[in-house]
Amino acid sequence: MSTVDAELYGMRHRRAFTVLPIVWLLQIVLFAYLANFIVAMTVDGLTEEQRAAMKASLGTDAVSAAVLGSLPMYGAPVLIILGALMAAGDERSGILRLTLSRVPERATVLVGKLTALLLLVSVVIVLSMVTAAVCAVVFSAIDGASMRWNAVAIVADTAASWLIAVAWAMFGFMLGIVTRSLAASIAIGVLWALVVEQMVHGLAAVATVLAPVRVGLISGASAVLADAAGIATMPGGVPDAPLGIAILVLVAWCILSAGVAAVVFRARDIR
Repeated sequence: MSTVDAELYGMRHRRAFTVLPIVWLLQIVLFAYLANFIVAMTVDGLTEEQRAAMKASLGTDAVSAAVLGSLPMYGAPVLIILGALMAAGDERSGILRLTLSRVPERATVLVGKLTALLLLVSVVIVLSMVTAAVCAVVFSAIDGASMRWNAVAIVADTAASWLIAVAWAMFGFMLGIVTRSLAASIAIGVLWALVVEQMVHGLAAVATVLAPVRVGLISGASAVLADAAGIATMPGGVPDAPLGIAILVLVAWCILSAGVAAVVFRARDIR
């Protein structure tokens, strides 16, 4: 059995790897669709333009946008936890020590973990798009709206969503390798994503010196990708940066996370 097969086997037998994606899919259903549908259909204070815009966001031609727009806020914690689970979930059980006794080359073990994580993220993004498509069909049928599909947008937004998801998952993976603690890596990762990065975005509104820093953050680069797809995801506004720079930032985070994880994993003692 290869290291990738071993990691995939372990994932199938650990409930967290099933529960967390389900939580993420439920967030798409509840926040991207159900909440907007209820507001659009029941709130009287909306203008016709606002109501039309909310209904349009529920249509089949906005399926991929719903997923891409949900990632910066709701997806980040889930993906960080998935990455941390892959890296540090077997620290206390002794499984990692057993694996290294059979596969002494640490690089092979690390590549197996990273490959399994990338496969998991890919499955999660595909399931996200399918979930959004089902929701869009249901709500379009209820509203009597026509169903149109934008294949180009779906492909582009799916690729952007995958890159953002990989960046967050790799960040969580790196924290898991460095801290060797599942609880610590999750706490640090979620705190960074929901507090530190959001604080930088908020302070940048009054301290312009922080404005260039925003695009260097995963959430900032993600917001640029979402904005390019016509989705407003950040209350403080989107960082002023070209799309290409944002893509390079996300790729750099992936490479940096993998590099740090590789250096630490190869150098440390296995308990």
